[in-house]
Amino acid sequence: MINSYTRLAATLLFLQIATIILTGLFLLRHFPVIHILNGVIALIVALLLFFIKWKWTPILGMLYGVLFSILTVPSYFISMFRHIDPEYNAMLEASNPFFGISTLTALLVLGILFFSTAGLVANLRQAQQPPAWFPKVRSAIYGATIMGLLISLYLQQHWVTGINATSMEKLPTIVMKPNSVEPEKIEVQAGEPLVFHIKNQSENKCHILQFPELSESVHMEQGRSGLIIIDPEPGTYTYGCKPHHGYMNENIKGTLIVKPR
Repeated sequence: MINSYTRLAATLLFLQIATIILTGLFLLRHFPVIHILNGVIALIVALLLFFIKWKWTPILGMLYGVLFSILTVPSYFISMFRHIDPEYNAMLEASNPFFGISTLTALLVLGILFFSTAGLVANLRQAQQPPAWFPKVRSAIYGATIMGLLISLYLQQHWVTGINATSMEKLPTIVMKPNSVEPEKIEVQAGEPLVFHIKNQSENKCHILQFPELSESVHMEQGRSGLIIIDPEPGTYTYGCKPHHGYMNENIKGTLIVKPR
């Protein structure tokens, strides 16, 4: 028997396949073996769920859900909290398209497991009519999946890579402290752009470091870091906490001296 839950599980499997294909084509730009295996298994299980009219058929979707939940969900949560390998050429950011795809894949796998289980229960109870909330949930899942794919594809076009943690640590660094900035004075020579690694170790109220005379600033929440590139003419400039939401700490202030060549 094929009920609404089973059909939704099969549809989620096809969405999983679409996610794998789009990830391989536009994000990874290649297809790892585990992704190919995932896609092939998802296709086989989806076709079986659609065409085999046997009450125990949803078990196949459940097996897929359990297998790939074990393979994907724990690693997804671990990646959220682990320290990043400094040699890995990426930063774990909200704008990272791989993070969005990983979230979407984990949700699809859990959805396949849940609705396959619901399909089996409905078959055993011979309850073919889904509850009133089912169409809304189904539409929400479809919409969220489509939006997740579009957002990840958009981020891929605007995501900047190429600077890993090791390279960041080699750059000259400005550290925003709770009531000061280190160093308080920087002397450089003019003639080429300057790249600074900015670390925010201050109170979170101060999360923008600015070079007001250069009209340049970088936004970082507490505990985060960022980059700023400036190309100043010879002269003396200040840098420090930018007034924001009525907060200003004048002690978080330093001086940049740019000497002529």
